[in-house]
Amino acid sequence: MEEKEFQIACAALDDSRKVIAAGKVQRWDVVKWGVSVNLALATVSVPIGRNWLFAILSIFVLVASLALVLHYNNRMTGARTSAIDITERLKKFKIDYKSIAGADPVQAYSKGCAYDLQELILFILVLVLSMLPTVAYNLFGIWPK
Repeated sequence: MEEKEFQIACAALDDSRKVIAAGKVQRWDVVKWGVSVNLALATVSVPIGRNWLFAILSIFVLVASLALVLHYNNRMTGARTSAIDITERLKKFKIDYKSIAGADPVQAYSKGCAYDLQELILFILVLVLSMLPTVAYNLFGIWPK
């Protein structure tokens, strides 16, 4: 029974790593698409003329993008928590993950959802900045000449 439990623990640890890797890709894709849509809205609104609907759409894109980025971040936090639990469980089999991998997931992942805080701040800043041209032009008439 212990052999099967060990195999399941290793597979679960691998699954956690895959979820974390996929979450990073998904967050980046959301940021790319959010910025692209917001800049497209700014570009389209200039020849069409000022319309508050463009600003509302841009704000909606920002909110939706932020919600998805935070959702993927929470999924990765859950996977990191699982990885902590699994590596602790591997100690039962006298396996020291820290000495094998050279990193201690308990210490690294214990930050919770703030693990990627610098990256999250940068993503939020980029998304907010991508919204500003559309809002500035369509609500306030501000556009560089």
